[in-house]
Amino acid sequence: RLQQQIALLTAIRSLQQKYPGYPVVSCGDYNTTPDDAGYDLLTKPRPVSLNEWQLDNLLPVYFAKEKRDEGDKQETSTGQATAQNSNNNNGPLSYASIATVGTDAESEESRAKRRRLEEEELLAEKQLEKDIKRVQTMVSTFQNDFAPMRSCYGTYADLDPSYRTDKWAGEPIYTNYTAWKGTLDYIFYTPGLGLDVREIMSLPAERLMKPGLPNETFPSDHVSVLARFDFHKP
Repeated sequence: RLQQQIALLTAIRSLQQKYPGYPVVSCGDYNTTPDDAGYDLLTKPRPVSLNEWQLDNLLPVYFAKEKRDEGDKQETSTGQATAQNSNNNNGPLSYASIATVGTDAESEESRAKRRRLEEEELLAEKQLEKDIKRVQTMVSTFQNDFAPMRSCYGTYADLDPSYRTDKWAGEPIYTNYTAWKGTLDYIFYTPGLGLDVREIMSLPAERLMKPGLPNETFPSDHVSVLARFDFHKP
């Protein structure tokens, strides 16, 4: 998402360089909620201060594939899985194996498994270091190369208290209403260049969206956002 936003802001900067002095409006599904780092980097004055949770959520997520042999597990009468093959090298070390680590009693199999786990941990640490540096570089790009934008719905919760949430201030509690509910859709614009928001469209009452979108009234799982601007020479 951070890379997508950098690509978008790079395009916006190109437009501003081509048409200096003109404001830019960018709208759509940004796939980021108002408490995410991406939202703060798009809208907050520089330098942006990100908390630990926001930084952690910028790091990529990796999913490991577990390789299991046929018959590695069997189901007991209570439905609990029990180990059937103690020679499986893909699982974690057993308690008995851990007790023998570094001693003469440690088997060759346990020693090989321990070394493999240590190697995997070292690789994971190195990858984490690379990811942190990469994220820091992208955050620095936001801080140094792009001016903040303003959200048309950034104070909507003050206008309609039914859309207020404790998770974030200003933006509505949701623009996407399915099993997952939250705000993903925005209308951003460059402030200070003669563009003023005259009015925004109100969002529908929650009772009209239950139990979830789309429904007979709203054909999308996202509700529409709309703004009317006044433009004058700055």
